[in-house]
Amino acid sequence: MSERFRLVAILALVGLVACDDGDDGSPATQADAQATTDGSPVEDAAASDGGGDAGADATPDPDVGPPDWGDPDCDPLDPGACALPWPSSAYLVEDDARATGYTLTLGDGTLPASVTTGAIDPTAWLRMDGYGLGVPILALFPELDASALAGEYDVAESLAEDAAILLLEVTDAGTRRVPYFAELDALAPEAGPATLIVRPAEILRPDTRYVVAFRGLRTVGGAPIPPSAAFAALRDGATEGDPALGPRQAGFDELLALLDGEGVDRATLTLAWDFHTASEEALYGRMLHMRDDGLEAVGADGPEITFEQIDLYAPEADDSGREVNPYTAVRIRGTARMPHYMKLSDAFLGVRGWIFNLGDDGQPAQDGWRDARFWINIPHSALTGDAHGLVMYGHGLFGDGKDVADLGWTRLCGQYPPRECGWFIGRIANQHDLIFFSADLLGMAANDRDETALTMIQNLGWFPWLSDRLHQGLLEYVLLTRGMKQRLQAALDAHEMTRDLGITVDPTQVYYSGISQGGIFGPTFLALSPDVTRGHLGVPGMNYSTLLGRSVDFEPFFGILMQAHPDRVDQLVMLAAIQQLWDAVDPVSYYPKLSADPFPGNAPSHVIAAPARGDYQVSPMTLEIAARSDVGLAVMANYDADRSVELVEPVPYPHTGSGIVMWHFGNPWPMPGNRPPPEDEWGDPHESGRHYDPHNEQMVHFFRTGEIIDVCDGVPCPNEP
Repeated sequence: MSERFRLVAILALVGLVACDDGDDGSPATQADAQATTDGSPVEDAAASDGGGDAGADATPDPDVGPPDWGDPDCDPLDPGACALPWPSSAYLVEDDARATGYTLTLGDGTLPASVTTGAIDPTAWLRMDGYGLGVPILALFPELDASALAGEYDVAESLAEDAAILLLEVTDAGTRRVPYFAELDALAPEAGPATLIVRPAEILRPDTRYVVAFRGLRTVGGAPIPPSAAFAALRDGATEGDPALGPRQAGFDELLALLDGEGVDRATLTLAWDFHTASEEALYGRMLHMRDDGLEAVGADGPEITFEQIDLYAPEADDSGREVNPYTAVRIRGTARMPHYMKLSDAFLGVRGWIFNLGDDGQPAQDGWRDARFWINIPHSALTGDAHGLVMYGHGLFGDGKDVADLGWTRLCGQYPPRECGWFIGRIANQHDLIFFSADLLGMAANDRDETALTMIQNLGWFPWLSDRLHQGLLEYVLLTRGMKQRLQAALDAHEMTRDLGITVDPTQVYYSGISQGGIFGPTFLALSPDVTRGHLGVPGMNYSTLLGRSVDFEPFFGILMQAHPDRVDQLVMLAAIQQLWDAVDPVSYYPKLSADPFPGNAPSHVIAAPARGDYQVSPMTLEIAARSDVGLAVMANYDADRSVELVEPVPYPHTGSGIVMWHFGNPWPMPGNRPPPEDEWGDPHESGRHYDPHNEQMVHFFRTGEIIDVCDGVPCPNEP
């Protein structure tokens, strides 16, 4: 981390320690929140006589007129927090101009205000016509006993006939049970409410209706949890004359009829509602428009590339005696001329971020050109004249493209298995006749972290500073790959420092390899690129709303988020909300577009995913969600010695197509929950695989053949004592 980043994070954490934890900042109990939000008394669950009628007394009395449900920007179905339950059709306003028939319309007060900067402007969310394909489902129940709910290692139990939670996909063909896992927020304060998070265990389908139902929930003391007054009224059809709930009654009658068809006794329901996912137009429209317009702007040969600095290296120690990279012969730094689709936002806290420059048609419009930085790593093996393939490299979290240059010696190799560490990109390139290149992934590059991200967290209404600019970053990855494929050989032949080195580029071999953040965004890049159909995903995951809480990398960012939103429930609401803006580039939206349903004109793409069990930074569990999703991502045999991926049949080696190979470096599976794995004796395995030769041999074999082979002799990888 940069010194500025460390300083800001430390100051944020110091501010948290200084915050008053009294009545002004501490969350009320969940029962208190119910009582104070809807203005009506809450039945004491412990005093209830149980049974399916629990909470029926909360139904409004028709003789006293419609109840006041409080803030119209809030959904009274879950009075524990304004935006709950999330996601809900309550915020989908009918709109015939949209592909789904809705526009996601949050009220000015729906999202929790930042205590440091004030209200969150909901305008950015209007671009969505539904919710994302990996949306977390949030609700609050007082003192919930979650012990019998299906967890992340018990996903099959979510489909049990008597499961307490049902997630239904509703189509013209009928209803289908969707697997999920449930978890109580692991970071909830002891004295406050613990949000129940239900995460779909497969990628949801676009433009589709989903129904969520909770039945027979009880407290840790064994008492039934009553339905909210608003849900009881809708369940019982007692909303006539109610201006808030009356218009929703017909939809709920249909919803309840669907649940009746699933054998659900509506008298047992604690809460139920529905939501609709976004259309492909809302999810992909702007990114595809930028890609197509950008490819046309640069022409068939891609963007012009210019070499600005070339460094040549001999494969031995330099005059100072320091150890130098023994694999890299040539490093090149240059720029590529890129069409620019961004403009600067209004100033916020003295900082401005990059957002879409929209044209009259609502699509991103080019506003000039920019010179994007790139770096190239050419190994000594390329000086023999043998043709070398090309690999677009995706850098790590808030890093930059110069990571591909292998400028430093790394010793972050873990303890197991023993192996040579350091300069892994040059090592792979030199051993396997490859030339690596890279650029900054704008939106989540080093400059974005220091210049905008840390400010943006204070008010997440400015989250487009990240999500919009990621569109530009991914576009530049796509265009740079086209430029390297078409122009690199001519540029090498023309430059006086490289023309006589015998470097030969094979433009028929173009691949992708990303590590960590680069592994995460690999499926997005591959689904978009017309030039790359095989990629390696190093320690990848998907769906940032699931990844964030499970990663040590985001703990400093959470410190700043806690400054803006001290209430833990508010934090979860905001993380769920910004995911809806992230979804336009998050791989949870793009895995289906690799081979199952490629974008028009694109060939199917395939990936080899190489997660590490017990990874401190990127949870491999999220890949299991993709594997359950009928997107063509196989779980390879010998995935793990201790557990299998429920509802997925492993595939034997060799396998042609996409697949997951789990790597084990001694770490156990972490305890379930939305928290990072604790430190253990093995250390973080996040950096380990890339320095291990069999891992890289498997990767390169996949590049050149499309086949995933066993490099661990029939046991979980690596096959080491």
